[in-house]
Amino acid sequence: MKKHLLYIAIIVLFLSGCVHVETRNHFNRTLQSIWLSNNTILSTWESGSVYWHPSGLRIESEGRVIYIDPVDVIDTLPADYIFITHTHTDHLSLPDIKKIAKKETVIVCPKTAAHVLSNYTTMKVKPGDVLDIGDIKCEAVPAYNFVHQKMFGFVGFILTINGLRLYHAGDTGLISEMNRISNITVAMVPIGVGILAMNPEQAAKAVNEIKPLIAIPMHYELNKNQAEIFKRLIDKGIQVEIMEQEK
Repeated sequence: MKKHLLYIAIIVLFLSGCVHVETRNHFNRTLQSIWLSNNTILSTWESGSVYWHPSGLRIESEGRVIYIDPVDVIDTLPADYIFITHTHTDHLSLPDIKKIAKKETVIVCPKTAAHVLSNYTTMKVKPGDVLDIGDIKCEAVPAYNFVHQKMFGFVGFILTINGLRLYHAGDTGLISEMNRISNITVAMVPIGVGILAMNPEQAAKAVNEIKPLIAIPMHYELNKNQAEIFKRLIDKGIQVEIMEQEK
């Protein structure tokens, strides 16, 4: 009986989905941006929900606009490339993709996501793939946990853009494959309840092993101090940016 209830709870969670900084207000939400070197800007935005901070990211570099897992997008600049880590609706949002896609937009995603995106130009990836997309190097890396099983082929991305290496972990647990990730400029790691993503302690351990210059927590519940706990556990020498509206 207990196992049956656990499976029901997992299914419910599965369906629900779970530098200089500038803040701009937009209908009671904000756009937060970090200016990196080499004329590259990372931006994320507050979720329309008051309960969680999303995994969506926008990268602007040398005239290109790149999104990763765009959800609840504001300031909808047209996308040159969109990277999707997996099929859950808090990462693959068709209404948001419609807002930012243009005729030439290319979407890089796992095979399971490509089926949902049949109206767009897609490039399918699986963990371990390395692609050159124009002058962007894309490495699709494993991303899995208790709910996002390894066999599903979900991914994170390491994008090398204009000399910077940006790691977006997708939804993942603390996995052994992270030991192979190095020379990262910015690491964006998910925090959750331990089955949909890493808890703050696991996320901090991952970052301390990867040793990026900058770490950004994402995918966490607001008002539960998860990002602050994560920040306290990060090794000295790694800059942590909590990209949410200041209270």
